[in-house]
This record gives sequence, structure tokens and C-alpha cells, in this order.
Amino acid sequence: MHSIRVNYTGVQDSVHAEHKPSSSQGGATPRRGRKIGTQERPLETGYYDILGVPIDATTDEIKKAYRRLAIKHHPDKNPDDPHAEERFKEIAIAYQTLSDDALRKKYNEFGSKESAPEGGFVDPEEVFGAIFGGERFTSIIGQISLARDMKAALQEAEDVESEESDTKRVRDAKGREILSDEEKAQKEERERKKAAEKAAVRKERVQKLVDNLERKLGIFTESATGPNDLDVSKSWRTICELEAEELKRESYGLELLHAVGFVYTAKAKHFLATNQTLFGVGGWLHNVQGKYHVFSETVSTLRSAIELKAVFDQIQAAEKAGNLNPEEKKKLEEQAAEKGLQALFKGTKLEIESVLRETCDRVLEDPNITREKAQLRAVALQILGEAFTTARKDDGSNEDEYVRIETKNSRARDRR
Repeated sequence: MHSIRVNYTGVQDSVHAEHKPSSSQGGATPRRGRKIGTQERPLETGYYDILGVPIDATTDEIKKAYRRLAIKHHPDKNPDDPHAEERFKEIAIAYQTLSDDALRKKYNEFGSKESAPEGGFVDPEEVFGAIFGGERFTSIIGQISLARDMKAALQEAEDVESEESDTKRVRDAKGREILSDEEKAQKEERERKKAAEKAAVRKERVQKLVDNLERKLGIFTESATGPNDLDVSKSWRTICELEAEELKRESYGLELLHAVGFVYTAKAKHFLATNQTLFGVGGWLHNVQGKYHVFSETVSTLRSAIELKAVFDQIQAAEKAGNLNPEEKKKLEEQAAEKGLQALFKGTKLEIESVLRETCDRVLEDPNITREKAQLRAVALQILGEAFTTARKDDGSNEDEYVRIETKNSRARDRR
């Protein structure tokens, strides 16, 4: 994934009253009268104000503030607000600066004009997309679009709500909307084009992931003398664990590792059980478990989207009524951010798992390789999956951010 860098100087100038830096004499000492801030007393506080954090905020507090505001002000969630895109850019610029220790130090001392990264700021959509994994996971899960996922999640909730409450449309006895022949044809054509475009994008994505996974598993399959080669298996497991250690440090890295590892392990076990047990009974059992997992995840994703929409509606209603104080508003926005992240991650996870299942099937069922090599691939895939699913936080716990949010929301539902 190539970084798209854009110069947002115009946006910055419109948001802050900039301090113009004077040139240094001899390139060493600043001219007399030039103001220099400190880490305790920054020259400017505009970026802190945009994110709503104090000047001594931690990196984690800055990250949480960004997530809350990015979800609230994302252009796709505010299609009728002409200023949403500009605010979204401002939030991204503030986050990119304050989340980078070196840029933050420059900003505190010299202001926004001297704290821009070399080459300009990264495109706001790319910053938003990096909430889940970022570039390090691209070769494993492919390109994901959080903007598209958020729009889909909100639209899903809108559709459900519309189906339940819309009484204006003409419907038949079973409650189905009645369309003219022309409307039906137009709707079918739109859906056909949309499906064709989606299929083409998915096909290209899966092919890239197949190529990447085959190359990775080749480290094991080209070295092992058989599925029970203990020395090669031990070395391969170490390689996989080292990769997991690196990937888990990415944003939502642990959550993504567990999702990827689940699919890898399940697919490998299904393949090995199908080819090694009588009549493939073990493979059939794994297949049933896999289908149940997909069904439960789909239901959970839809529920999260509806809950997200409900929180947004609650905020909008309170704002219109004018009975929402700043503290209550911030609390509701934090709830929306949590539910938004939950809905986005569930939707993204569902998509990732679907793509990875197809990828694994292609890798293991490749008609151009021998059965022995396919078995070696399955063994290597299972080891890789187990290394990913057993990854833990540095404190040894397994409660990642997604699990924490899900547990919190589950308890809230139980209380209700």
C-alpha cells in the first residue's frame, strides 16, 4: 500500500492563527525576539484543542480522542454537512502531529508551520484506515476500506429501521415493497453492476493473498522432509511467533492476529481431518463449526450496526433539544466511538475472514501441486495460525481492546 501524501497547509492556515518563524542567523541560533515554546508550555495549542486533549496527554489518550472524533466527523457519516470533510482533515493533521514524538516536540516548540512531516501529511482516509492494522497487515488481509465499512454498517442499520417503520411505501400483503417494472429493472441493474465491481475487486485481492501465502508457506514446504519433520517445524514455529510479535504492536494488531489465526488454523485442521480420517468425518465436523461461526458473527455484526445507529440518533436528538451539557455530550460521543469501533471491527473482521477462507481453499486445493505438498502446506498453515492465535499482550493477558469493548457492552446489555 503506497502512502498518499497531501499538503494540507491551506487547511492548517484556516484553522489556526499561525506564528511565522523567522530564519536563523547562520543556520544556528534564532533571531532575537523569536518565540520558542516548551513541552510544558507549547507555543501553540491548536492541535490539542482540535482533539480536545490537555497538553500533557499521553499517546494513548491522543489515540482515543482521534478515534472518537474521526468516527463522529467522518464525511460518510455526515453527507449533509459541507464542513465535515474539512474537520476530518483537521483531526487527521492534529493526530499525525501529536502521535509522533518528534513532530509533537517540534510543534510544541515552533508551532504548526515547522512541525509538518517531510513530504506532507498522509491522506486522512489512510490515517483512518490504519486504525485496524495499517500497512503491515496488507500482505496478509489485503486492502480494507473503513470508510466503506462504516457507510455499509450505517446503511445496514438504516435499512433495518426503514423496513420496520416506513409506512409510506406501497407494499403487498407480505409487507414487500411494490415496484413498477421499470423500477425493478433499474434496481436489478444497479445491483448487478455493484455485484460485478465487488467481485472483480475481491478476485484481485484474493489472488494477491494466495501468492503471498504460498510464498510464505514455501519456507516450510521447501525445507521439510515430511509433515512430521520436527526440526523444520520448530524453526518454522519460531519464525511465525516472531512475525506475530511484530504484528501485534500495530493498531488492533492483536485482534487481527487472532482473527487471521482462527481462519488459518480452522482451514488447516479441516483439510488435514478430511484427508486423514475415515470418510472425512473430522473434516465434516470442522465444516459445521465453521458455518456456525460465520452465522454468529453475522448476527453480531448486524446488532452492532443497529446499536451504533441508536447512539448517533440519541446524540442528534439531544443536540436538537438543546438539553445536552458538554460533559454529557462527550460521554455520548465516547459511547458512539466505542460502538463505532466495535461495529467497524466486526464488519471488517467478517470481510477478512471470508476473504481468508477463500484464500486458504485456493492454497490448499491447488490442482497444480501434489497431495504431499498440499499436506505440507496445511501443516505449515496450522503452525502459522496457532502462532497468531496464541499471541498475547506484553503483560501476558489475552484481553485485547476489541474483547474489552465487547465485554463492556455485553455487561451493559445484561443489566438492561
